[in-house]
Amino acid sequence: MTEQEKQEIKTKLIQFGFWGADEDGDPLTNTAHAQRLRKRVAERLSCMLAVTSEVSAVITDLTPRHVFVACKSSEKTLAHGATYAEAVCLAALALPQFLKENPECARQDCPK
Repeated sequence: MTEQEKQEIKTKLIQFGFWGADEDGDPLTNTAHAQRLRKRVAERLSCMLAVTSEVSAVITDLTPRHVFVACKSSEKTLAHGATYAEAVCLAALALPQFLKENPECARQDCPK
């Protein structure tokens, strides 16, 4: 991923209200900040958000990840990423469209 692509992702996270313009850190490169972002994504859902790794003997912050929403009896993919942080960021960017298509998964007391 290029620096320009990383900056575009961070800009969109700010536009979508997942990250503050003056907030310290970078959820795309820092696992702790990505975990904060994951919590914010999960807060907009009425169902479970899960991040799983590809089949691997050793799981690290750099292991490819799959982010999905488990709603009712189905699972719906939000994003795939080369790392935990990338997967969570891409899932946050996909969430607004996902909630438009699956309004039953949105928390009712959460801003759209």
